[in-house]
Amino acid sequence: MPILQPDTDTKHALSSLVDLPEQGTIFTACIHKMGEERGHVVYGDDTKQVLIWTGFSHKALISRSMRTLGYQLNKGGYIERIARASLDEHEDVTFENVCHALQEVREWFRRILGGEMPGMSKEPTPGVECWEPLVINGSKVRGCTVYTGKARPEDPRAPIPGTIYIKGLKLGERMVAPAPNGQWKADSKPKTVAKRMILEGLPVGLYCQYRLEPARVSGIAVADEAVKVARELKIPIDPGALTAMFKVA
Repeated sequence: MPILQPDTDTKHALSSLVDLPEQGTIFTACIHKMGEERGHVVYGDDTKQVLIWTGFSHKALISRSMRTLGYQLNKGGYIERIARASLDEHEDVTFENVCHALQEVREWFRRILGGEMPGMSKEPTPGVECWEPLVINGSKVRGCTVYTGKARPEDPRAPIPGTIYIKGLKLGERMVAPAPNGQWKADSKPKTVAKRMILEGLPVGLYCQYRLEPARVSGIAVADEAVKVARELKIPIDPGALTAMFKVA
């Protein structure tokens, strides 16, 4: 998929998103990911400037993804395309794996549209259980919550006071510092690879979530300021992300 720089080609698109505050918010920040430890070695702890659309309707995202999937299936040859793409990553992927993966994805969509949230973490509730909305320049940022409770050093899984939780659609990112040990590549099963290929080709494939501890995040900006940062830092924008969700590109 081609990548556009946030110049005049995408300036109007990003500005259009700023004009839709009732639907979501553009958010950017420099994030130093925690990574994951394997054999006493940490992988994936890179630093990136990310551009995210947050605060939207998750059901709307799933509904659009389901319609997009139906359109792709109606065009014909979809199973074959997914199988070929999956074989590039796992030589044992079969048509049966792809069909099973497709069945599971469609069932997952149906359950979410039916009111369930399978496979999704529970949203922290602002104002309840030590959670408050993120406030930037006096305005609440939809889709972002901050942990305002006490520190619990005895619990390594407990959030640090000031930790920001954000869920949204990743519109683009720019590498600031790569992970010293690179990325950890898990040995995925054939069906898992096929399912990932299916989801990556749908709007829901843009979905991301971050837990931003205070020491690992900087340069937060939203709305017009986020667009300004995206242009100044030349964050590459995926035009597919804009057209798939917003139809403004």
